[in-house]
Amino acid sequence: MHNADLQWQESGAPFSAQFQDIYFSRQGGLDETEHVFLAANRLRERWTAMEEPLSAGAANARGHFTVAELGFGTGLNFLCCWRAWQEVAPQHLRLHYIACEKYPLQHAALQRALAQWPALHGVSSQLLAQYPDHTGGLHRLVFRNAAGRADMTLDLYYGDAAQTLADHEDARGGVVDAWFLDGFAPRTNPELWSPALFAHVRRLSRPGATLSTYSVAGQVVRTLQESGFAVAKHPGFGQKREMLRGALRDDPLPTHSSEQPGRWLQLPRTTATPAHVLVIGAGLAGCSTAWSLAQRGCRVSVLERHTEIAAGASGNRQGVLQCRLNNAVDGAWQFNLQAFLFASRHFDAMQSLHPSIHWQRCGVLNLDTAFSSRSERCPDVRLDLYANAVVQRVDQTEASALAGTTLDGGGNFIPLGGWLRPAALCAAWLQHPLISVHCDTQVSALIRHADKWRALSPEGQLLAEADNVVIANSTAAASLAQTAHLPLVPLRGQLSHLRASAQSSLLQTVVCGRSYISPSLQGEHCAGASYSKDVSDLSLSMREQSENLAGIMPHLPEADLDDSALSGGRVAVRAGSPDRTPMGGPAVDVVALETLFRSLPQHERKQPSVTLPSYPGLYINVGHGSHGIGNTPLLAEYLASLMCQEPLPLQTSVLEALHPARFILRRLRREPARG
Repeated sequence: MHNADLQWQESGAPFSAQFQDIYFSRQGGLDETEHVFLAANRLRERWTAMEEPLSAGAANARGHFTVAELGFGTGLNFLCCWRAWQEVAPQHLRLHYIACEKYPLQHAALQRALAQWPALHGVSSQLLAQYPDHTGGLHRLVFRNAAGRADMTLDLYYGDAAQTLADHEDARGGVVDAWFLDGFAPRTNPELWSPALFAHVRRLSRPGATLSTYSVAGQVVRTLQESGFAVAKHPGFGQKREMLRGALRDDPLPTHSSEQPGRWLQLPRTTATPAHVLVIGAGLAGCSTAWSLAQRGCRVSVLERHTEIAAGASGNRQGVLQCRLNNAVDGAWQFNLQAFLFASRHFDAMQSLHPSIHWQRCGVLNLDTAFSSRSERCPDVRLDLYANAVVQRVDQTEASALAGTTLDGGGNFIPLGGWLRPAALCAAWLQHPLISVHCDTQVSALIRHADKWRALSPEGQLLAEADNVVIANSTAAASLAQTAHLPLVPLRGQLSHLRASAQSSLLQTVVCGRSYISPSLQGEHCAGASYSKDVSDLSLSMREQSENLAGIMPHLPEADLDDSALSGGRVAVRAGSPDRTPMGGPAVDVVALETLFRSLPQHERKQPSVTLPSYPGLYINVGHGSHGIGNTPLLAEYLASLMCQEPLPLQTSVLEALHPARFILRRLRREPARG
């Protein structure tokens, strides 16, 4: 990803050296945004008209309104839109803003540009606190009001606009209500005004969607008209005599704009935001999903088979957040990176509201000395695939300075990583008036009855009934008929608790060698964790205690830790997957899928053009292995967005990598086609 190449004018305004164009009008950027985009799309009037009492069946649920912008630039249009939204303050709507930007401003440049607008400080300071300027892909930023409620959601798409919009999955009749076409002028940046791009603008538009732009170039007018929009010229702003306003016509979607070649993913359509959702499992996956749904106004019932929440691996004293680094640039790689960045931002916000989670963004050091011989080394991480904000190379001296104590080597430092208390995080997520928790509640069966899901006890008694269900109960998902086919892998992990010494108490960052060790909490470190595949034994192993200690002692030669420091431990079984990527998305009907797939001719088997048969209103969130802290916040956001018909926070390639049906499809593709 490349940042914007800027020049600064005498007025202090930024100027694009690459496109030889201004970022906003010299006659007044705020007034220009108001005239060309907010007023032209009649946003305040539309928000007010949508603010109507909801039906009794969905008294808490809120709808959403989506604005999409081509060309984020300084974020001025976004900030003005956000401020206008706060002025109207609709109670039963959520505002979602999508912005595409190929050359984002660096953080310091954005701060300098926005300093010209003191009137926007209340919103610009919040943008600057979360703004990423370093990594391509999709970044979801969630902003909250003083009460902690999500006030605004911003999806930043960093990359080529046509490509990023093409990778935005939508099988639900469009997601965008208003478009701000604010890229640099067509004469200098023709790619942002191309027919291919406007075809995706049409595809992602909801019925009744509007658009506006400062440009009245003939090419722009013709392309918009050919893409299905009725457009007309109106008085422009400042020295611009005219501008363009438009609205989506009722014409059928052009064939060329709806084709998405090479895709098998088709997400189920939903007709309404669910009023009530059951979440099975009260670990990190279940609690994060419940919280994301409750933020959207859904009533959530969490059913947990144990007598308390976070009874499994989510109950460890300390849990580590780090980015899972690898060299295979695919959907799983993209998810690991985006999920890590989202989790780090999310925990910053949660810490301010819930100090009990004890989130410490202290960074994570992965030492080279974890490997004692060349034969057992993992492939060197290609650091060129990551920005310095994600991972940095440090030598032994730098690593020791970061750690606050002497280390035996250098390695890779992940500055946005850290540690927190997972059980406290689960409890914080569940502190919402729309969430109810029912522990000691074993769900043995799910049945569909009259458009509702019913959860039954082992005795066949009705436990609860709801519109939707999310299965987030780790390895226990194998006991339910709808998810018994999932290839969940039990992963035993044992943590060791170590009494901190005077020297080890100086540790300031998480250090990963053969084992990892976290900074002390209340006089103790956590070290570990063992990783035993297909083992479900929960008894404490003294051998694994010694291995955990031996895996970290050589890396901290001055820490003064030995066997006498062991004070206890904890064993839990995590659920992994064969490809080490979680399973998240709609639950497929295996029998129907196999019947359908076997009827397909050979040429359609790799990329079937049909919708995968799914159970209506049933979703899955399992298989996180040892990365639940990093994975679950973003995967929960995805499931909640999918259920509530909102723009999704993940690209199609990522959704395919996460889809629970991927293992079945791999198996079926190996079978010979009939005939």
